[in-house]
Amino acid sequence: MKKRKAVSKAAKQRKKKAAAKPTMAEQARLAGNEITQSSAFRRATVDAEFYAGDPKRLRKLVEDALGKINVIPRGPFGDTWPYLLAMIRVVRDYHRAEYRDMPAPKLLIIIAAIIYFVSPFDVIPDWIPVLGHIDDAFVVSLALKSVRSDLDTFMAWETARIWPTR
Repeated sequence: MKKRKAVSKAAKQRKKKAAAKPTMAEQARLAGNEITQSSAFRRATVDAEFYAGDPKRLRKLVEDALGKINVIPRGPFGDTWPYLLAMIRVVRDYHRAEYRDMPAPKLLIIIAAIIYFVSPFDVIPDWIPVLGHIDDAFVVSLALKSVRSDLDTFMAWETARIWPTR
């Protein structure tokens, strides 16, 4: 019969802490689930279809988004900031019937992300400095996973309009 090594109390406590503390990836996944399962996110995804079919609501959404990007900090958005701006522009150009090469499901994802972004009442209320925009940035990054190539195509189209080839 083998003898078991004695385990110190400190080692037991470290082991217990390590088992209870989720990794950074798990924390991000849990936070993502909390946001995507929130009533605010679900409402935004349902409302996206109504916005897409109503030019007045779509125009108002673009106006609200443009107003908000001028007063919020860019920090929480990091590398997604230019794509958030592109999302707003593609919805604006769709509303103006200038750009229609966005597949409908992708357009709905973009509209839902902008609805969530504009809403002050989401998982973390926007009136909480800096923290209030972290969930907005997370939703934009989630949407970006699905629509990045379509937004790249849109931005190339924009550039070609400005700098036409001869």
